Amino acid sequence: MTILDNEDINDNFKKPETLREKLKTLNQQSPAILNDFKKYYVFFNKNPEYPEYQNLFENIKNNLTKTGSDLFVLSNDVESGTNEINKKMFALNILIQKEKERNRELKKKLGIVEHKNNASTELIYDYKNMYSEEYLRNWSLFFCILIIGSSISKINSKPIGYIA
Repeated sequence: MTILDNEDINDNFKKPETLREKLKTLNQQSPAILNDFKKYYVFFNKNPEYPEYQNLFENIKNNLTKTGSDLFVLSNDVESGTNEINKKMFALNILIQKEKERNRELKKKLGIVEHKNNASTELIYDYKNMYSEEYLRNWSLFFCILIIGSSISKINSKPIGYIA
């Protein structure tokens, strides 16, 4: 694999505007060609003995065939362009993976911890989690003290000889 530079990446691609313009032209021509084909098909089949109708029908049939082949060529150009882009993206992906590996090796040589940022984020998350747990624990203790205190006060407020 060769190292791709910016010029190599943008090489040999047809401009989307060009392809869109060709497609727009074919799209505009198609209805007129189809209408003429229908008209001359009927004329030719009703009067096959007239050479003028036969020539017009053959011409319009050739135009229709040419339009179909132009559309096929356009479709093929788009597909081949897509294949080229995929090849170049694959090559770029390989280069990115190589550079990531090289970066990892350089970090190891420098003694940089791989996931230092992840470790600090995890530590912050742990502290938040511990705070939330202690917060809930404190509220639950407070409510338990209230419930126990009210239960004790109810028990102590009843007379000793009182039977319910």
